[in-house]
Amino acid sequence: MIQDRIGKWVEAAFAALLASCAAVSVADAVNLLRAPVQLDYEEGNILNAGLRIVHGLTPYPDPHGWPLVFNPYGPLAYLATAALVKLFGVGFTAPRLLIVLLAVAVAGLLAALLRHFGSSWPVAIGFASLFLCAPVVREWMAFLRVDLMGLALALAGLCVFFLAPRHWYLAVVFFAAALFVKYSLLAAPAACALYLIGKRDWKRLLQAAGTGAALLLGGFAAAQLWSAGHFAFHMFGTHPDPFQFSLYIENLIQLFWEIPALWGLAALAVIHAAWRREMAPHALYFLMALCGAVTVGKLGSNSNHLIELIAAICLCAGLGWNRFAGWVQAKGARAVSSLLLAGVAAAALLSFSFEFRTVDAAGCEQAYAFLRSHGDRVLSENVGALLLSGKPVQLSNPYVYAQLVARAGWPDGPVRERLRSGQFDVVVLQDQEDGPFAPSDRWTPGILAEIQANYRQAGEFGCPEAELAFVHK
Repeated sequence: MIQDRIGKWVEAAFAALLASCAAVSVADAVNLLRAPVQLDYEEGNILNAGLRIVHGLTPYPDPHGWPLVFNPYGPLAYLATAALVKLFGVGFTAPRLLIVLLAVAVAGLLAALLRHFGSSWPVAIGFASLFLCAPVVREWMAFLRVDLMGLALALAGLCVFFLAPRHWYLAVVFFAAALFVKYSLLAAPAACALYLIGKRDWKRLLQAAGTGAALLLGGFAAAQLWSAGHFAFHMFGTHPDPFQFSLYIENLIQLFWEIPALWGLAALAVIHAAWRREMAPHALYFLMALCGAVTVGKLGSNSNHLIELIAAICLCAGLGWNRFAGWVQAKGARAVSSLLLAGVAAAALLSFSFEFRTVDAAGCEQAYAFLRSHGDRVLSENVGALLLSGKPVQLSNPYVYAQLVARAGWPDGPVRERLRSGQFDVVVLQDQEDGPFAPSDRWTPGILAEIQANYRQAGEFGCPEAELAFVHK
């Protein structure tokens, strides 16, 4: 029938258009990742952890020792960074490229899941490509962060679990590995557990739970030994930040307005599964990812906490379109589904930017040159600036340290005393709207007061989070 032919053409055009947008997103990320500067606050901390491993040190040292180092993510992300530092030297380009490749892998895994759950290949490719086109994913794809690394492992676990169920133990290995990247990535294993409960497959549930527990306990014990017992604190003791549920809701609302068509189709898929009382894997994963995204409500969290939810939305949206297309086709109105698919593509294009991001590195190069000529003892909230200028890191993750002082009763005396006695050759701060000494979530009031009292400004640069340099009076 001609309607079927038109439908296939629309699906092919949908896939080609969104795959092209995804290619633009990847090209933009590749263009940005080459910037020889720190692009995000956490990048420097992750690179420093990798460099410590290369130097034979643990990324999880005594939190009360010196230098002060806090690394709140699992060891696999830091080990992968260390391997790239060992191969390519200290820099952000190679680790960022790995993150971009893993983002593409996530899209590929989504396409495989969509195809397995009943989508045609064009529809699977199109909705999987929407993951790379999503504004939040595009924003974070070029940064050295752990989210996409962990998500790729979690989705690999989902693929093995549903596409090759006889090899369920490999799925458990992937899930455990994802948790040793970022331990909040519980949505995928939780969805699989609920699926097995719904199927009353108690034997496989117990086998998977036992295997996962053994892997997690074994990995935890190994990390504890590697860190002389400090791994547990770095994982679970570095988050005294307050939580606001309203921030979670605000972020969900903002995400809805960025991709409303996908939300609508995802909701359709979930409602359809609930109506038929099915323990549908995609619906379970969406609901678990929606719960997992609650971590965005923690102070200091950013939209990167929504990346797994976006993957789940793309998966459910593709299957929601399948349900709608099947229903209208049964009613003899195949053209309506083609119009809906065209509408999804149009909505994606409206929120998509074809502009490539660029970074002016001149200001940071000046800052790095200043650091190279002013001694090795530097206190900086831009840890990447220290690493790229060849300086040892005195305090990695000042945000975590400031929160521990403000909310967990830690003393900031070790840093204040060093500032008072001039033990830092340079202090590097960002230039806030109300000045560098305005209240900050990265420095305690006492530390800022000591800097203001004992140091004078000696440099100003156009480098994010390293705009101002101070030397001892």
